[in-house]
Amino acid sequence: MSIHRLSCRIVCTLLFVAAFAPASALGQQKEQASANPESTADDAKAGADASGERLLEEAAEISGEVARIRGLSLKHEIKKGIRNRDQLRKVLIERLAEEVTDEDVENEAKVFKKLGLMPEDLDYKQTLLDVLTEQIAGFYDQNAKELYIMQGIPLELQRPAMAHEIFHAIQDQHFDIKRMVEPISSKENGDFALARSALIEGDASVVMIDFSLYEEGVLPRDQVRSIIDIPMMANVLTQLTREDIGALQQMVPQGTNPSSPVDPSQLSESALADAPRMIRKLLVFPYFGGMRFVIKTRLGHDWERVNQVYKNPPVSTEQILHPERYFAGDEPVRLDYNVEPTFEDDALIYDSVLGEYQMRLVLEEHLLEGEDGQKNRAPLDKALDGWDGDRLRAYETSEGQTLISHLSVWDSLDDADEYFDALVEMMKVRYPDAKLTHNRGKYGQSVCMRAGEGDEAERIYLEQWGDLVLHLEGAPTKLDAKGKETDTTAYILRERIMRTVERTPFAEVYEQKVEAYDAEAATKDASDR
Repeated sequence: MSIHRLSCRIVCTLLFVAAFAPASALGQQKEQASANPESTADDAKAGADASGERLLEEAAEISGEVARIRGLSLKHEIKKGIRNRDQLRKVLIERLAEEVTDEDVENEAKVFKKLGLMPEDLDYKQTLLDVLTEQIAGFYDQNAKELYIMQGIPLELQRPAMAHEIFHAIQDQHFDIKRMVEPISSKENGDFALARSALIEGDASVVMIDFSLYEEGVLPRDQVRSIIDIPMMANVLTQLTREDIGALQQMVPQGTNPSSPVDPSQLSESALADAPRMIRKLLVFPYFGGMRFVIKTRLGHDWERVNQVYKNPPVSTEQILHPERYFAGDEPVRLDYNVEPTFEDDALIYDSVLGEYQMRLVLEEHLLEGEDGQKNRAPLDKALDGWDGDRLRAYETSEGQTLISHLSVWDSLDDADEYFDALVEMMKVRYPDAKLTHNRGKYGQSVCMRAGEGDEAERIYLEQWGDLVLHLEGAPTKLDAKGKETDTTAYILRERIMRTVERTPFAEVYEQKVEAYDAEAATKDASDR
């Protein structure tokens, strides 16, 4: 997801904060507003501290507490800025514009819509902006090295949010967040960006939970260093998803009502709840998936083990989802292929890596709905288990249509076969009336479909060839009088892709990217002197 790296931080921090806010501050505010609107305004003014001076004092106190909790010193004072909601929204939109262009967002929307992940009439850019700016609590800007704190939020919510974002500043001081995420952009490899973000956000989320539980007196300050050191609580967190975030309230005994869990869709008002499932899942994964990775890493060890991970951070969501593979050194393969002259460079509108998690979301979108949803869950989980690398490229045809080519490589022939079968089932769900031709051969199998009618018709081609799986969607199609296909685009694409496949160990690619990044940074530093 092209804007993912900046987008996740704002929304999910608030979801966590709401779960830990004493007396469920959001619900409390609503009840007070109904009972006494005048007193609510006074209380809100006092709690939010309109001058901002109180917030700066709180931030200074929280900085020391977060450093103590996580065992990472504050190397120098964090630059802080106080903003109101409108000012913060403006800053965030400016940062997003620096990361991606309108064309990038539009092209990503074309890909997601082609995969059936969002409605055709959805305004993707506006949806993202609505979700990201609807509930801004503040954020740490790793480029400006500045913590933005928003006025107007009750301190019960503000303190955990500040703990989360202050820890990002501490992370940056110790581990250089920019150097972690920028050598390979989220546009170039969305899976890499998602994995790096998961480590960063997952670590900050655990720190925020520890901070909140220390404040509530749930964790004995001098006896337990983290919630992870309490097996029952750590186990609850590893099983947590956004949908059952209300379970977190049961850990906080003061002022909460376990029978009335927080409803995340209510906390997000409308934008997050109304966003397509793919967007919601991608936005929250770094927090929940990353938190699970950090907990699994930290269990039975101290924080130094997590600190060591920053020296060689995860490079794929496979490593986040399966921490044991990270520690075993299981890194992905970088796939490449050449489709020229079928499509020239100017026809390419999207080129990225989906990774295990995003590929899982594509399958889930179609296979977990309806009567067969539960029946499909176990095969779906197995279908992604052997992921070893992938590349998705999308092209815009001369007729303005989007054509997708997605190539993936798997750990074994059986793994490739299982993913291929899941793809076929997904296509049957998406195009129940399409005629399907299934061929099997010595080295694999293929499925060809013609979906739609008239000018809207398209050719879909799936193939398993050894440990590779190819997924072509949106290829033009034209039938002769006898019903035989006369457009050879899908066939030619298949031939060019399979004959030009290149596999490179990810470590080699990453080393080159980091060297180039460091050289550019050194040149810039020299010119700035």
